[in-house]
Amino acid sequence: MYVKCLLICSLAAGEMFCGNANAQTPPAPMKSDSETSKDASKIEVHNNAASLLYDLLGDEKDVSKILIIRRRPARVSRVIKAISKTAGDGQDQIDALAKEDKTLDLHALQLPPGETATRDAIRKTKEHELLFSWGMKFDMNLLLSQTDALDYGSHLAKIAAENSTSPEQVRRFHALDVALSALFVRVVADIRAVPVK
Repeated sequence: MYVKCLLICSLAAGEMFCGNANAQTPPAPMKSDSETSKDASKIEVHNNAASLLYDLLGDEKDVSKILIIRRRPARVSRVIKAISKTAGDGQDQIDALAKEDKTLDLHALQLPPGETATRDAIRKTKEHELLFSWGMKFDMNLLLSQTDALDYGSHLAKIAAENSTSPEQVRRFHALDVALSALFVRVVADIRAVPVK
């Protein structure tokens, strides 16, 4: 009787410490409405920042084409070619991320009409400044336009990284942020090197 009692107690203790094999695992706790809303908001911000960055990189990858019609000093040409290459590579990386993750929507620009009109006006003004400037003034206008684009792109990449739920996307958007920031610093240094007349 003592042995039987000891055996029953041992089995009960084993179940307590090891868990009953037949016991069901409790379901994972459901997310609250506020958590679900926060996740949806984070995805929306991520997609919007990634879309704006993708669009910007599409423009920037072609900036070196201006060197076909305007030969510039090697210092300016090198940085402009580096910007084009970084932008083209960055756009390819974002394309690859969108193929891997179907929740990454690269068409979520969501700009209000006033913002779209303002961007178009700024683009036309900058094009006019570049077309009707020569020599060092052209170099200055070109480099200044790149500081705006690189600073904006770097911040978009940072926001996309901060709002990503995928570690791989965080890593890649962070790398783009770093690359664009480094180019920004390089362009600012080149602006300071342009002789003032």
